[in-house]
Amino acid sequence: MLLTAGFVPSLLSLSALKSRALRKGVWFRLNPAARALVDAAILYLKRGGRIKSPALLEALRKAAEEVLRTTTPIRLFAKAIGYAIAKRLGIQADEEKALALGLQWLNTPKKWRKNTEPL
Repeated sequence: MLLTAGFVPSLLSLSALKSRALRKGVWFRLNPAARALVDAAILYLKRGGRIKSPALLEALRKAAEEVLRTTTPIRLFAKAIGYAIAKRLGIQADEEKALALGLQWLNTPKKWRKNTEPL
């Protein structure tokens, strides 16, 4: 969702991801498996290794998305969801309307939402 399909985990990108999560104070709220995976990948890359496994790349991509999702401000997340909802409904939405649609969708309990996801 938040990352493009061409995500390549490098030492620089994973270190920046971890430091961003630590700086925002969300690193220890993440899934312990995702934290361990990012830490192990950073250590492996520091020692000169290369990540070639498609399964490991996909797991690192999901862990990076989880980190980015928790560090992204709610306002930006709500705008992205609002624009997606407006596009799906076929209406024009400016920044304020997209924010309102996104916040409404985020504040609606999951059991009351429609079965379709906006993104």
